Amino acid sequence: MSSVLLSVGELASSMQQKPITLLRALMDDPVSNTPDTRKAMVLPASVDFDLDSEGSDHTTGFPHSMPSADDLAIYLGNQGVTANTPIVVYDTRGIYTAPRVWWMLKALGHSDVYLLNGGQPAWKNAGLPVSEQQQYGKLTYQATPRPGWFSNSSAVLQALNTDAQLVDARSTARFKGEISEPRKGVRAGHMPGAFNVPFDTLLKNGHFLPVSELKNVFQGARIDLRKPIICTCGSGVTACIIGVAALMCGATQVSVYDGSWSEWGAGTHYPVVTDE
Repeated sequence: MSSVLLSVGELASSMQQKPITLLRALMDDPVSNTPDTRKAMVLPASVDFDLDSEGSDHTTGFPHSMPSADDLAIYLGNQGVTANTPIVVYDTRGIYTAPRVWWMLKALGHSDVYLLNGGQPAWKNAGLPVSEQQQYGKLTYQATPRPGWFSNSSAVLQALNTDAQLVDARSTARFKGEISEPRKGVRAGHMPGAFNVPFDTLLKNGHFLPVSELKNVFQGARIDLRKPIICTCGSGVTACIIGVAALMCGATQVSVYDGSWSEWGAGTHYPVVTDE
C-alpha cells in the first residue's frame, strides 16, 4: 500500500493479508445540518472517529479544531488504535470527512495511513461484507507529532505577503460573499488574494478524480503546485480534501489552516474581501 488512496478491492485484498485498523470518520454536515449516518452498518472491524465529539477540540470556540497530541492520542487509544498498525480511514459519504482524519493522523506522526477512495458507499456497491461497529479494548497510542501539517492564523497573515497560495474549498457563492455564512457572527467573503477550488470539483461520485484531472483543476484555478499552499474552508475539514489532492499531484509544501473561515470570518481584525 504505497499510495494515499486505496480502492475497495485493494482494501479487501490487504485485509486478508495483514491486520488493518479501519476508522470511520463521522461528522454532521455543518452547512445543511444533515446528520451523519452513525447507526448504519460499517466495514468489518471498524471503529469510529467522531469529529463532532472527541475527535475535535471544542474548547477553542471553533467547530472542528485539532486536539492536542496528547488528547488525540488518548482518544485513539480508547478506540483501540495503536501507532504501529496500518490505518485506513473512510467515511459514509464517499470522500468528505475522511481526508480530515487522515490529515490529523499524519500530523500526529502516523505514517502508515490511507484513504478508502469512494468510502462506505463504494464498499457496499461492490457487494463486500458489512458488520456492526467493533468495540476494541483500550490501548495506548504513542504520538510522534510532526510540524507543518497545520497552520494558524498568524501563519496565514504572514502568508498574505509571500508567494504562498491560500486555497479555499468553500463553494464559489460563499467564497465571493454572495450568500451569508451558515455560522452566526461570521462575515461573508474570503481572504485577500485567496484562490477558490470548491472541494467537490476534485471529486466525482464520491471518489477523487484521477491525478491528471486533479492537476487540470488546479491549473484552471491558477494554482502553482510548486509553491507553498495553505488550504482553508469553513472549519478545516473539506480543506483537507484540497490538501490530499495537492499532495497526490506532487505538491510538497501543503498545510491546512485549522481555524479556517470560522475563525477568520469571525475575527474583525482579519482582512476580508468580497467579489461584488
